[in-house]
Amino acid sequence: MEILRETRQVTGADSAEHWGNVGLPVLSTPTILGTVEVLCDALMKKHLAAGQMTVGVSATMQHHAPVKVGRTIEYEISAPAFARRMEFSFRVLDAAGEAVSVGTHERAVIDVQKFTSRLAD
Repeated sequence: MEILRETRQVTGADSAEHWGNVGLPVLSTPTILGTVEVLCDALMKKHLAAGQMTVGVSATMQHHAPVKVGRTIEYEISAPAFARRMEFSFRVLDAAGEAVSVGTHERAVIDVQKFTSRLAD
């Protein structure tokens, strides 16, 4: 099992206000999910062959506590052994080490050309 940790500062672009919840300058759920997707994809990329990429398949999460803009958080992603379809566990921790959010995210390896050919009109 591989664990990736990344520390980030919550910015205005990460906030619930940015997503339309006026008056809530706190870390948003969409930001958490988007960041988790990016980090999980990065863990899988080093195992991919030319012409492959990963796509998100599913996500579950609980968002337990607010974190104000300007505060620091840590993303912790647990990656199982590489496979074509992987389910990651994640936690987002505040500066005190308390869980702000926890969940899972599943990604699958695809052949880019085959995938995009299905999009033709």
